[in-house]
Amino acid sequence: MTPNGNNQGLSEKDFIQEEYPKNPRPFWISLGIVLLVSSMLWLISSWYNQEMSLQYQESPFLQVTNRDMSLFLWQFTDHMRANVKEKTSYLPGFLYLEKVGVDPAAAEQYVVAPPELIFLYHVWDLFLRPEFSPRVIPKEEFKRFLREADEWQPVYWTKAPQGYRDLVQHMDRITEEDLNPLSQEQLPQVVRLAFQGWKNYFIEGDAINALEPTYAEIQSFLERHPHYARNYWHNILETSYPNYLNAFEHPIAHLDALVPKSELAPFLRVAFYNDQKSRAHQ
Repeated sequence: MTPNGNNQGLSEKDFIQEEYPKNPRPFWISLGIVLLVSSMLWLISSWYNQEMSLQYQESPFLQVTNRDMSLFLWQFTDHMRANVKEKTSYLPGFLYLEKVGVDPAAAEQYVVAPPELIFLYHVWDLFLRPEFSPRVIPKEEFKRFLREADEWQPVYWTKAPQGYRDLVQHMDRITEEDLNPLSQEQLPQVVRLAFQGWKNYFIEGDAINALEPTYAEIQSFLERHPHYARNYWHNILETSYPNYLNAFEHPIAHLDALVPKSELAPFLRVAFYNDQKSRAHQ
């Protein structure tokens, strides 16, 4: 409305905005920089992957798959991804939210882990893996294991022997309640290791933690499993468990006394528990 009371409509020119001349050079320069940086990152990534591939091919030390590492971690649970504070770039092939264990899709890939953890895996593989204590394998528990640790389903394990594939496919036809007597072709050693580790962690954890062995019992265990002795682990456990089996460096006066918790590392507790269960069914 004008001062004299008359309405005055807006004309078309009132909506027209003046355009200022644009300089296209900053846009193309920015785009060029983005493309250059992207190309450099791609080249660096490609070079890094090639270098790592060569390192894996040339170094047996690094040729450890996530599947291999998972067997070790069931006994050395302190090193699981779920149990460490800093998870970035640490065992990315392992899950810790939806499940605790290896990602089935990444099971056959080489593990990404600190060198000291890969070294510890090799120590376990050399000394402790052969000292496996076979136990009863209840069929129903094994079926649950396959559901929860699905990386051991043949679809995710390309190297699974045919006998094992047939076992999994026709599990309901198996009449035996204990699968332990099955052949290695039907139930390979690695699967037995995985099942026992899974059961220790998810079912038997409280019982393992409640163990109170005497010096006599541990001494008897060490006679059957000598690679758990202090001399093999003293340097490795110097920081985490400095008192590991410390009393066994000298003659023990009271063998019926309980071994202090400070001398029992978790991996020893697990092995002692499995040994006791194994011998109970012999």
